[in-house]
Amino acid sequence: MTPLVLTTIEVIPRVLLLVVGVLGLIFSIKGRARGVSGLLVAAFAVVLVTTVAGIAWQFVSLNAPSWIRANHLSASDINVIFLAVGVPLDGAAVLSWLLVAIGVVKSGRARAAFAPYPGPVNYYQQPPN
Repeated sequence: MTPLVLTTIEVIPRVLLLVVGVLGLIFSIKGRARGVSGLLVAAFAVVLVTTVAGIAWQFVSLNAPSWIRANHLSASDINVIFLAVGVPLDGAAVLSWLLVAIGVVKSGRARAAFAPYPGPVNYYQQPPN
């Protein structure tokens, strides 16, 4: 198989993550009216940006052999390039999960703190005459 075919197969899970990110963004934006934390919107936005950047990087990195030949790069130079791209992508992924965790905790507190008290049982009934 060619490198392009292998990369396309490797991208399939990221495309699924992209679909989940779009759905999560849509549901979190709709949920903002019901008190869902804005951190969840931000988290799904970061997931989308990170996923798109990761997919693009996988296809850009297909040209690594030509970079080596054209620029006379060593293996350590290529490692530095991949590290310089991979660390920010992984950092953004960690940030998105952190925002999801904080948003879930925050939205759970808000619902519990502002839940109306139903009152005692039979409170609204009229007393017998």
